[in-house]
Formats: sequence, C-alpha cells, structure tokens
Amino acid sequence: MNNLSDGAAVIHSAEPTATEGTRRFRTPISAAMGARDIAQTVSVYSQGIAPSRRNPAGEETLYVLRGSGRCNIGGRRYALRPGTAVYIPPASAYQIENTTEEVMEIVSVCCPEEANAETDVTIIERQIDDAPALTVHESERETIPVSDRAFKYLVNSDVGCQRITQFLGVIPPGRAPMHYHVYEEAIYIIEGEGRVHTQGEGADFSAGSSIYLPRGVRHSLENTGATAIRLLGVFHPSGSPAVAYEDERESGEVMNG
Repeated sequence: MNNLSDGAAVIHSAEPTATEGTRRFRTPISAAMGARDIAQTVSVYSQGIAPSRRNPAGEETLYVLRGSGRCNIGGRRYALRPGTAVYIPPASAYQIENTTEEVMEIVSVCCPEEANAETDVTIIERQIDDAPALTVHESERETIPVSDRAFKYLVNSDVGCQRITQFLGVIPPGRAPMHYHVYEEAIYIIEGEGRVHTQGEGADFSAGSSIYLPRGVRHSLENTGATAIRLLGVFHPSGSPAVAYEDERESGEVMNG
C-alpha cells in the first residue's frame, strides 16, 4: 500500500487473503487502513453457492467484473453478468451463486462498514411480483460527459440507494486539475494505468488497484497510458460525480478523479 497525504492511499492488486465457502476475498479499503465509513471488498467466487450474508445497517453495492451467475436478495433471484451492478438494502439477506466453471469476480462496497455482518442467514425463496429492481447493467445507463471525461451512474437513488452512489468513470490520457470532494471515495481501477497525485505526493496505479480518498483531500488522477482508464467509483454520502471543488470554488467542470 502506498500511503499519501491526509489519509489517501493506493492499494495494489493482490491475492485474496480470506475464505468463506466458495468465496475468496480481500478488503483493500476499510477502517483497518484508515477509512472512515467506507469498506471495499474484492471477492472471487468459484462454482457453487456461497454462504448468505446480511448487513444489519449498511448499504452495499456490488459490481460484476467477470463471470456470471445469480444473486438471491431476500428470496428473489437476480441474474449476474459482467457489468451488472447490484444494490443490497440494509438488513437484506443475500447470497451469490456462480453457475459456471469460470470464476466470478465482484467488487463490493459497504457504507458504513459492517463489523457485525451476519453469515449463513436463512433465505426463503419466494416470487414477489412487485419486488423492486435492485440490479442495473451498465449498458442501460446514459453516458454523461464532463469536460474531457465521462461517467455513468450505476447504483444511486434510482434503485432506492439512499446514502451512497456507485458509478463508472472514463478518463482519457492526461491529468485533471487538483481538486477535492465533500464525500469519502473508494475507487477500483478496472482498466488502464496512471498516477494519483495529492499535495506534494503521488503513487502509480494499474488495473486491479484500489484508491482511497478521504473527504476534503486535494487530489488529481492522471492517465499516463495510451488508452482510457475505466474505474468503478463509490462515494459516501451520495451525490454527483460531476461536482468537484477547485481552489475553494465550486466547479462543475472537473469530474470525479
């Protein structure tokens, strides 16, 4: 892990460090490394059904990086494939099933971090005709341009999420001005490479890296490669990725990053 000024950090890709049934996982961003409310976990699921889980109070978002299967949320099944985003409401039991021989990789973020998450919770299968739509695929979302960058909302208030926003961001080669946000942010680099800058410091990142940005920390993400960076961002509290603050003035011209 590269520690930067005021609590910001770059955590590089690594092998899972814990096992829970068919799930192997690591938690690059959490209170253990200095995060305030946000916890990011990268999980790899082998074929089969993983133990169920329930967060008593935290909202959780999932994003499927690769593989396919199902997610059972409160007794209703939702299909999963690469690019699917999922909202897990507080106190909702959920269970991931990998239906293929290929591993399924999922990035999840929970806010606030749950120290008392329950496992092996009983889920009663049922068909709910008016159940809320708790998943969305990135292909269904509009691309929103911001200066030379762009983003797509994934999980936000549209699917009932109240306290956090999950989005996809695209950063072309180049660097944004230094700026800050009023929310805490967890980033996962899906594709590309670059460097994150804070006040007088910097650290490189690549695909599989996680970036933690506390509230109010001045920073800039630079794409040092030849192709666009694709990133998964989640911030708390919820808001717009298009809003940043530069030189103490509000600016809508700098996208998150």
